[in-house]
Amino acid sequence: MKITLLSFTLLLFSSFLFSQESPNIVTLSSLDHAFQKALKSNPRQNIYRLRTRQAIYNHKSALGFLLPSASGTFNGTDNLSLGVTPVPGELVGEPGTTFYAQFGKRYNYNAGLNLSQVLFDWQVIQETAIAKKNIELSQADELSFTQKLKEQVAQVYFTTLIAKSAVKLAEMDEMLADSLVQIAKQSFAHGSTDQLILNQSIINANQIQQNKTRSYNLYEQGKENLKLLLGENPLDKIELKEELQRITSTVADLNIIGKDQSLDSYRVQAEIAVLKSKSQRAIAYPKFLASAYFGGQQFRNDLGLSLKDNAWSRYQYIGVGLSIPFFTGFTNSNKYKSSKVQSDITQLQYTEAKRTTAINDKMLLKNLDTQYQLAGSSLANFELYGSTLQLSRQKHMEGLISMDIYFKTFMDYLNAENLYLNDLSQLYTIKAILISRQ
Repeated sequence: MKITLLSFTLLLFSSFLFSQESPNIVTLSSLDHAFQKALKSNPRQNIYRLRTRQAIYNHKSALGFLLPSASGTFNGTDNLSLGVTPVPGELVGEPGTTFYAQFGKRYNYNAGLNLSQVLFDWQVIQETAIAKKNIELSQADELSFTQKLKEQVAQVYFTTLIAKSAVKLAEMDEMLADSLVQIAKQSFAHGSTDQLILNQSIINANQIQQNKTRSYNLYEQGKENLKLLLGENPLDKIELKEELQRITSTVADLNIIGKDQSLDSYRVQAEIAVLKSKSQRAIAYPKFLASAYFGGQQFRNDLGLSLKDNAWSRYQYIGVGLSIPFFTGFTNSNKYKSSKVQSDITQLQYTEAKRTTAINDKMLLKNLDTQYQLAGSSLANFELYGSTLQLSRQKHMEGLISMDIYFKTFMDYLNAENLYLNDLSQLYTIKAILISRQ
């Protein structure tokens, strides 16, 4: 009975583990659907969100100088040996002598409330402005990563769709290649063709099989890469519901490129560098501080502590302080010069980023127009070669053309297919960049 119960428990536990590891099928209906899942679940996207939240807390912390700081204090002192003070003997009725008097009690206690407030500190003000700018920088970095993430998702999504279409084309090509091999074998058996044509048809069929395998592997890799970008679990399976759309000759929907979000990161970094330079310079400015203490003191000759009001003497004060640095060994001066150089560097980086982006965007739009034309003509040629292949097959079956001509037409068809897929892949690479900038 114990063995049966143990076996049943192990069976339930195994079933639980199996149910936990069962894959989840994630079906993507469109590119926008993929965008939504990536922006919601991508791990790095969540990290950028947390960094923005952290920057907000840091800014709130920097604003703390606007409020006074308060702290309660308590200390006790045991004067093991009180100091002595020489006083004239006339005070104690002994003229012409010196009397060494001890003042104070052996045990002293102090308890109270310390308050301090920054009245003016330009460096702290600049540091607060930097903390606020860091929020803007975190938000700019998040938007920049969002743009890059959308570009990666779009490129992988389109590549996977193209691979999916390539697999279907390869399956049709495989059927044509197999029929071509059968025709070549029959023609060779009847002596109407030679071994060269037969061998080439078999080689061609093997190459198509290899292309199919490569396309299928690319298709599976694309789904795995989407899984990474979308933040899915390792055991999940990605399925693409959408089919590759036929391209059109118009580019009106993508002929305007949006703003490059990465430029904002350069801009904010340049602004932060200016603030850091001002903060470093502000070290030489005066600082005004105010402080106050509200408390009491208790003096005793014996070890003990009384909480009665009459046992404590009131001790309170209010003070204002001014600090002016005169000389620090040129350390602050050199740090300020270094911060100025850093500010110039970040400004040059921002200017160069704007110039590079403007040139790249101009080239991107030109390449888009060119690639649309190339992909359109490649598609037209591919379809014409497909139609020609069907006509050649009919003519060969009717004995109007030789096996050599039919074979050459098939090779031209395969070359046109590869050229079309390559042009299509380059077109959608550009299209992914433009979509991410919308």
